[in-house]
Amino acid sequence: VKPVPPTISSSKAKAEARAKAAAARAERRKLLNPDDFVIKNRKSEAIVKQEGSVAGEQIIIEECQDCDIFLIDHIATVFVDDCSNCRIFIGPVESSVMVRTSTDCDMVIACQQFRSRDCKDCRFALLCTTQPSIETSTNMQFACFDFNYFSLRQQLEKADLKFWNNKWWQIHDFNTNPDRPNWSLLPQQEASKLVRLGACDGFISVDEAVMDRVVPVTLGCRPWPTQESCFVIFLPRTEARVEQLLVVANRSEGWSICRTRSTVLDDDKLKSLLAWAREPKLLGACKGREVTGVQICGHGINNQVQEALDTLGIDVKSARMVPERETQALGKAFFETWRDDI
Repeated sequence: VKPVPPTISSSKAKAEARAKAAAARAERRKLLNPDDFVIKNRKSEAIVKQEGSVAGEQIIIEECQDCDIFLIDHIATVFVDDCSNCRIFIGPVESSVMVRTSTDCDMVIACQQFRSRDCKDCRFALLCTTQPSIETSTNMQFACFDFNYFSLRQQLEKADLKFWNNKWWQIHDFNTNPDRPNWSLLPQQEASKLVRLGACDGFISVDEAVMDRVVPVTLGCRPWPTQESCFVIFLPRTEARVEQLLVVANRSEGWSICRTRSTVLDDDKLKSLLAWAREPKLLGACKGREVTGVQICGHGINNQVQEALDTLGIDVKSARMVPERETQALGKAFFETWRDDI
């Protein structure tokens, strides 16, 4: 495997695109009414921010009671404060979602960073590309993101969120209580029921909601139906290949997607991850670049996944399947031990 040189033109193009978008956003802000981006003191209402109405701005939700709130757009940051008994969908957020002093709320969120403080009795279905955290919060429940609509994929791209890089289950509790944990797993079948689709005034149809998932539902730290699993490592810049395998996994009976992650590993961790391959050039191809891991479980799964890779044309230029004897240890290291900094 030849090391893949940095694509300067691609990086430059992305930087230029971000700069252009930032400049356009700055010009657009001059014409905006700040009140349009604050949802405050609402009670027993349905509020929908449809696609194009937020367009990467910040949203503040505060002091709402018994409301159904849908933010169906990509967003910069979101603050949710002092809300109770609300059902909130928050579309792709390019940075952070902060939920504070809220009680008995149900939320479906896609974001880069999730934090909660001084909350209780709340339930979340998350796509979160970094480790979610809670602080001075109790009786919090978490499940994997499970929601869909036609423009979700495009909005995830605008927010620069990779939908297979989901750490929804790796909750960091700043106030851990071993005798009485502050968080638990929400049954996955309840995740799609956290928001009331009928309340969004027809902006999302039932047909959209039941399409093939954009964001894969992963088991995370839930019990696996079998401990027989395979671990596929995708080399840098093979996003299309990752998606191909996940589509097959979603549609294949008897397959369960355990966990998915994209990350840049330091040299020592990268050597540990790929030591079994005994390919020095492979290390060079991955050094300083993002690699993606996908772990799938099922009976006879190694042979089935290898057949799927062959059928899809995913060869050693794009991915490696970790040997069965190494899967358990390396899977634990990659998905559990080597965590992001808080």
